[in-house]
Amino acid sequence: MKPKKTRKQPELLGKTLSGVLDALDTRGQFALFRLVRVWPQVAGEAIARHTEVASLKFHTAVVKVSTAMWIQELNLMKRQILTRLIEAMGDDSVRDLRFVKGTLSRQSHPRKAPSKRSVRHSIALPELKDPQLRQAFEDLIEAWGRASR
Repeated sequence: MKPKKTRKQPELLGKTLSGVLDALDTRGQFALFRLVRVWPQVAGEAIARHTEVASLKFHTAVVKVSTAMWIQELNLMKRQILTRLIEAMGDDSVRDLRFVKGTLSRQSHPRKAPSKRSVRHSIALPELKDPQLRQAFEDLIEAWGRASR
């Protein structure tokens, strides 16, 4: 009679792939990708609009921030954000946060084209036969009406 072979328990695919990816990722690019992906949820919508993950160096996430005021606010919230970030990423690939002022490169929220405002003060133009001249005067009057005083 043959002895029964014991079967090994199946290993979770995520656990196996994690090891393979870690072996392939010698420069930490996968951790950076995961960081960029979870940043909006961890930081929240308001903060995410004014920030962008720039890099991950020596377990320190470098985050570009639109203004110095936001840098100050984020430095005050650093511990809470870092705690949520470590929890969301599930490992210690990020141990610190560094906020730097910079221009955000993403165009996820492009500026809307300014809408044409109605003229505040109605000015009757004399009869002008040239349509380009009439349009130029109308544009001038509209701009004058929008100007702050």
